Amino acid sequence: MKKLIALLIVCTMLGMTFPEIETQQPVEISTREALQKIAENPSGSYVLTADIDMGDAPWTPIPFSGRLNGGGHTIGNLTVTETGADRTETYDGNRKKYDTAFAGLFSVVRDAEIADLRLLNAKISVDTDQDCFIGAIAGYASDTVITNCTVSMRGKLTLSSVNAGTAGMIGFCEDCTFDGCAVDAELIFADVNTEVLCEEFLGGVFSCGYGTVSNCNVVMRGYADVYGYAHNGGVIGMFKVPRDVKKKNFSVNDTTVDAEIRFFEVTPSRRAYCKPIIGEDNVKACHLARNKELHFVREDSRKAEPKRPESCVSPTYSQTVTEPTCDDWGYTTFTCGECGYTDRDNYTLPAHSYEAKTVPATCLQAGKTVYTCKNCGDTYEEPIPVAEHIPGEWIVEKAPGITEEGEETQYCIVCGTLLDRRPIPARGPVLVQNILIDDTVLELHPGETYVLELTVEPYDATDSTVRFESSDPNVVLVDGAGYLSAISTGTATITITSTDGNAKASRSVLVTANTPEKEEESFSFCSWLRCG
Repeated sequence: MKKLIALLIVCTMLGMTFPEIETQQPVEISTREALQKIAENPSGSYVLTADIDMGDAPWTPIPFSGRLNGGGHTIGNLTVTETGADRTETYDGNRKKYDTAFAGLFSVVRDAEIADLRLLNAKISVDTDQDCFIGAIAGYASDTVITNCTVSMRGKLTLSSVNAGTAGMIGFCEDCTFDGCAVDAELIFADVNTEVLCEEFLGGVFSCGYGTVSNCNVVMRGYADVYGYAHNGGVIGMFKVPRDVKKKNFSVNDTTVDAEIRFFEVTPSRRAYCKPIIGEDNVKACHLARNKELHFVREDSRKAEPKRPESCVSPTYSQTVTEPTCDDWGYTTFTCGECGYTDRDNYTLPAHSYEAKTVPATCLQAGKTVYTCKNCGDTYEEPIPVAEHIPGEWIVEKAPGITEEGEETQYCIVCGTLLDRRPIPARGPVLVQNILIDDTVLELHPGETYVLELTVEPYDATDSTVRFESSDPNVVLVDGAGYLSAISTGTATITITSTDGNAKASRSVLVTANTPEKEEESFSFCSWLRCG
């Protein structure tokens, strides 16, 4: 320790620096599209951050040689109908080699680590004339560690080639380790070439190759049509180690098996390998320890009688939908009314059932919508921003004058906040718009008087005064107050004009002669005035 400290001090004094150790952060994956991008960097490090529903579109297998942490999340409804582009060699029980194609989530996996991943309702169904291996995780894997992974899958391989296998996790395996994994697999191998003897392999974890399986739980239902040589096992179809592999400590240990395998093998030299753990391990290269065979059924035939999960020829299915819960995927159960066979498909993502309660926002404070799952109580909130003020009517604070501006204001009707203030233009002079007067002809006699009655509109005219004018002052005189004096017989028109000149009105006045009595009274009155 002292030497190390001294070395660091010397390096510091000499100005030496140490290279930074880069820690690769895993790429987060939460969608099918992001999962597909692994193909652009197969050796990268990745982590799932959400469950992924792969939908109905088929998936093309991709190679992988990196690190994948499932984070306890699920890839659901993976559908594979073709092999990937990558190929490599596999071998049969006689170590004869074959150029082989592969199908699964991945095609070829090398030097990888896959952990805490769940594949739910993976459907790997390939029809090919190539040598081929299929498995839910990969068709082929070498030097790979698979830990705490769960697979629920249906695999079907229909082929006319020679070397082929179907498995729950890995099709062909070379020195891989499986620890703490669980498999629930329905496997179908359908050999359709009666002219060539095939090498068939079927296993719950891997179908052919070598590796170590520990602390796993395997449920497998296998069905195989084999024109050739069958190698079927609840965990491994055939355990075969190449001669150049020196490692000897391979094992299957602490693993439980529940398996039913039904197959026919048609061949001149029948072998029909089929066992609960390993179908064939002819050199005893794999050590078996502390395993439990919960249930095992072997049903084989020498006749070419196709084996399928459905025991009837023409199955008819009813459907029962199980809705998803907060934690579990939903699914549809298909049940054959003829033979009773059941299958689950069309899985749907887990989903909360939220109920929303909203506290509305006001202009005084923000609101929120609170979502609460009625099943599990999970809750989250969405804020609602403070609302806008609600403007009220404009209020005149100061009335405008003829030449002076007024002012009006507007307040929020909720909180009373002053929102706006604006001037009211000066009104300017208010002109007379109309002069209302009785328009009937006024009849007077000489010497009589009359006061004209009229109305000026509008009432608030700046100058509501008017001017009076007689068309014939010798007939009728008019003063500034509208006081008429009949002078002599005739007709005169009295014109009333607003002082601002904006309105006019008129009234006709007819002055008629007095009756004799009136004339005498008038004369006597006048004479009296003169006499006086």
